[in-house]
Amino acid sequence: MAATFALAGFLAKQFLGEGAKHLGQRFWPAVFRSRRRTLTRRELRRYTAGVKKTCDSHALGFLATSKVTVSEVYVPLQSEVDGRREDIYGSIRHRTRTVVLGPAGAGKSMLLKYSMVKWADRPADFARVPVFVELFRRNRGADSPRDLVAGALGRCGVKKPERFLDRALADGLLSVFFDGLDEIVTDRRAEVTQELKEFAEKWPGCQIVVTCREAVYDYELRPDFDHEVRVAGFDDAAIRRFLRLWFTSKRAERDARYEVERMMAGLRASPPVLLLARTPLLLTMIASLHDADPGVGPVLPGSRAEFYEMAVQHLLRRDSELGRTRGLATYKAGHKAMALRSIALQAQGAMAPGTDRRTVSEAELLANITRVLARFNLDAAHAAALLEEIVDRSGLLVRVDEGNLLYEFPHLTLQEYLAAMELADSPERLLALYEENPGRWRETVKLWCGGAHRDCTPVVAKIFDGDERGKLLALECLAEARQIDEALAESVLRHFETALRGAATGDTPGTVALGAGAADPGPRGKALLRRLTQAALQRQGFAIHALAATRLRGAVETLSDLATWVPAARVALRATGELAIPVLAERAKTGSLEAVDDIAAIGTASAGLALAGLLWDESDVAVRAAWRLAVLVRSPDVEDELLRAEAGNPASRRHDWLWVPFAPGRAGRLTEVMGRVGYLIDDRLATRMPDDGAGVDPRLAMPIGVLGASRQYDRTKLTRLDLDLERAARSLGIPVREYLRNDDLLVAIHRADPARSRRLAQLLFARAGVGIGYRNLLDTLPAAVLVRLVVRLSAPGFRADETQWQTFDHDPKAPVVLRPVALFAMVASLLGPYLLGAVRATGSATGWWPWTAPWIGWATSVAALGFLLFLLVSFSTTTFRWLAATVAELLPALDVQRVALAWGGFFLVLSLPGVVAYAVTSLLDWIGPTALVPGALVVAALTIFLGRLLDRRVREIANPFRDLRSFDESVLRARSTVIAGREAR
Repeated sequence: MAATFALAGFLAKQFLGEGAKHLGQRFWPAVFRSRRRTLTRRELRRYTAGVKKTCDSHALGFLATSKVTVSEVYVPLQSEVDGRREDIYGSIRHRTRTVVLGPAGAGKSMLLKYSMVKWADRPADFARVPVFVELFRRNRGADSPRDLVAGALGRCGVKKPERFLDRALADGLLSVFFDGLDEIVTDRRAEVTQELKEFAEKWPGCQIVVTCREAVYDYELRPDFDHEVRVAGFDDAAIRRFLRLWFTSKRAERDARYEVERMMAGLRASPPVLLLARTPLLLTMIASLHDADPGVGPVLPGSRAEFYEMAVQHLLRRDSELGRTRGLATYKAGHKAMALRSIALQAQGAMAPGTDRRTVSEAELLANITRVLARFNLDAAHAAALLEEIVDRSGLLVRVDEGNLLYEFPHLTLQEYLAAMELADSPERLLALYEENPGRWRETVKLWCGGAHRDCTPVVAKIFDGDERGKLLALECLAEARQIDEALAESVLRHFETALRGAATGDTPGTVALGAGAADPGPRGKALLRRLTQAALQRQGFAIHALAATRLRGAVETLSDLATWVPAARVALRATGELAIPVLAERAKTGSLEAVDDIAAIGTASAGLALAGLLWDESDVAVRAAWRLAVLVRSPDVEDELLRAEAGNPASRRHDWLWVPFAPGRAGRLTEVMGRVGYLIDDRLATRMPDDGAGVDPRLAMPIGVLGASRQYDRTKLTRLDLDLERAARSLGIPVREYLRNDDLLVAIHRADPARSRRLAQLLFARAGVGIGYRNLLDTLPAAVLVRLVVRLSAPGFRADETQWQTFDHDPKAPVVLRPVALFAMVASLLGPYLLGAVRATGSATGWWPWTAPWIGWATSVAALGFLLFLLVSFSTTTFRWLAATVAELLPALDVQRVALAWGGFFLVLSLPGVVAYAVTSLLDWIGPTALVPGALVVAALTIFLGRLLDRRVREIANPFRDLRSFDESVLRARSTVIAGREAR
């Protein structure tokens, strides 16, 4: 026996061993890979928590000891394409290779960080897992892009990401954000660029986004990254929204509102600083400095140089000004300022002409500070302590790597300003540096003209004698210079007025510089403003855009007069932002629809208020204002501002019910304004919808469109199966014979091709009699909503009303008890007497319960049996479908549903008189007439009450507007993120 088992084991090993070994080698790795394509649930929870911790906090840059919460102060960005502002998020979200470009502080990093935070809030809504990679970490090692991705996952709580990283990259499950290509040191940038291109080629399915300062990027990532997006600066609406978020996070709402208005007034009064405020980082600095010194007096300085001087001095002296412990600040602010100026000049490249480095090593910094210390009689031993105090207490220098070996200024313009101040007494050296590297020293020259307390004429004259770029720089220096020869200034201005006259120029650097010069309140600026005004009246494009760049009220009024007959003036007027709103509102009141469109294009909360003031008559202007406000109200700033709108005409008709679900506790002006907007849109929808009304807020598009469609949709105009739907279904491989109705087939098409289902849903709306106005409004909603609406409209007895809209956010309980009770009462009160009459008729026919002639009993019994068979087959869905399919094959032209209904109706009408007579007679025999009448009334009343109660509950559950919640959460949440998501289509 033992020998038998030994022989069997030997044979099993010989014949099965290698097979089992190969099976294990192939099977288990496959199982492991299939389970480890991406994060496990536990890892996902850890990673989302890590993302929120690391990405929802952002250092201010210029103030390293202070941070902001990204989700609290972030303002959505826009991109700029040929001078137009467009949605930056959609253009990135739907591409797999993108380079995001913009100046320093434009918000490129915040764009990616906010997308990370949005993903971490609801990761299930997105098709990919994002990873935020800081490229500066590559400066201190030789990590590949894949290693950097693994390191970023690890810092956010993912243990051993290498186990699934390659598989996730291969399957396209990651969105990789490489932030800061410009932060790679110059001698490594070519190497890193090549590595990024190889990474993109190796993992083609992943979404990859790279950010870089535009001044540094030389298109070296092409052709692998052929999609480039340029971040646009903040417009007036974005500045106002940022300030509202900033001040609201720090003080009461009423105080925040006051500070926002005060800051906006200060920015409009200081055009150079307003230009800085269009950069998010510098706007943050402006708001922070205002917080630090909110006293009475001018809110902002009048020039860039003055602003930077104020910022630097505050950051160096803030410990003493805030009354903090003397031990925190050991060195004098003036000494630290001198050190910073020398360091800035070093970082700018003055000590190694031709370079473009921003980072400076710690050894270089200490050597530089040691040289400066000798100026104020301090020995070299203080160098390290002085550097540490500058970094830790002022934030004017920041460490850019974990080893603390490299440092840089938080913003390039701060470095340029401090370098200019170091060269304040060295104009010859400044010119030499500019000639060596004009692009690098351009801004420094302008800041030197504004900050150096000396005559700028020799420097500007020398630069003006150069090429066209030099001449433009000379023009820009005029707006900054404190002292300059008037003859030279006039020569520069006349050169550009002559050069630009007649040219098809728009908002170019030359026209912007002319506008800045004309905004100067001095004699030179006033004379230039007069000349530009005259040129603008002659339709000179350069003068029109230069007037807009002045941001002066008189210039805005001139542009407003021109806008009615000069298209370029209308474009320029829009560019002046909120300054144009008062004059545009006056033009709109005279009947100008273009003025209404221009107010809407400005897009700020003030623009929303101006549009609200135009709603209260029945003119075309009121209708156009309603459409524009229906789009603008998607902005939280506009919605909040409308709470404070002035009262309109109380006699004007409104749909106040529209905004009830969205204004709990905030009813009043907002409800009235949006009710008026909804009425005007609904009343004039067929003929007045503007061509670009696709951005209507879904809180208006949904109720108006659905209620309008429900009033006009006529199911009888549609065939049983629409021919176009059949063709579309067959082209998608859908078995048409399994579907009997249009709505069922449309749902199947939507699963296969959502875009086609949208077109087919609109086709059914048109053929069912829904007007073009309501169809256009519904087309702004996702395809899923349109398909569900077709299903509901196709159901017999569908109703949609204002009450359902007002209660769409309620969550009624299912009628678990009510439904069977109500159904039993209905069946008992209706079918019970019918069955009693049928039984008595049968008894009369057979003689065991006689009443009347037997033939009457037989006729009633047979008719009742036919009707009961109809009910039995109808309630048996499986039986009915089988019979319907069989009859359809035998008689394809026959409408089975109509024949069945005719059958049941015929036998009901035939049997009803006899059944009623037999039933009443039987009941009278049992309980007598005294109890029959009140009993019947009580049963009828109870049945009606329960039926109405059940119908009300069913309608609440089947509320068609409940789709708005899923639409609002799936589509609106996907805005302001660059990550591909599972959006409603």
